[in-house]
Amino acid sequence: MKHNTRRILKYLVELLIVVFGVFFGVYASEIQSEKRIKREKEKSINFIVEELRGNKERLGNTIKYHKLIRIAIDSIAENLDQEDFFKIYVGNKIFKHSEIEGWKGVQLANLESTAFEAAKISGIVKEYDIGFIRDVSRIYSYQEEYLEFGNSILKRMININSSSKVIDAFSSIELMTYDLVNYEEAIFEEIEKMEMPSD
Repeated sequence: MKHNTRRILKYLVELLIVVFGVFFGVYASEIQSEKRIKREKEKSINFIVEELRGNKERLGNTIKYHKLIRIAIDSIAENLDQEDFFKIYVGNKIFKHSEIEGWKGVQLANLESTAFEAAKISGIVKEYDIGFIRDVSRIYSYQEEYLEFGNSILKRMININSSSKVIDAFSSIELMTYDLVNYEEAIFEEIEKMEMPSD
């Protein structure tokens, strides 16, 4: 009986050692996994913040350009008569968009979204603070709308043909210098007021 009790105790001790070893291994693995996720989360957030700061800088440059063109276009409009706007654009001598002082084209800000898309694809975004996700998603959504609107203005300019009127080109440039700038300023402000997540 004593011999059986010893054997049972020996097996119990061995079982406890194995159970403790497995538990400790799982626990250590879980801690490593949490550390890895935290590092990936911080790295991903830093990439997004860096990307948005770059976008903000590009927007700042584009806003300046569009406002310069706005000043030029407003001064041109003052010198045009009502009937001038309804003349055929191609070949006219009163208004050519390419002759606007400082004109370099429509100039959309080249906004990036790679870091945020990578975070969504990798699934790390589920680890972010919900407020940060909301703010960042809103900014990237505005960026998409901005690019769609900007591309629609670009298409309008490209589609100017022999039947287009001065008003067609002029109104496209006004869209760029007023409505598009409103988008740019809204995104710029959203990036500026974005709150960083706290751990």
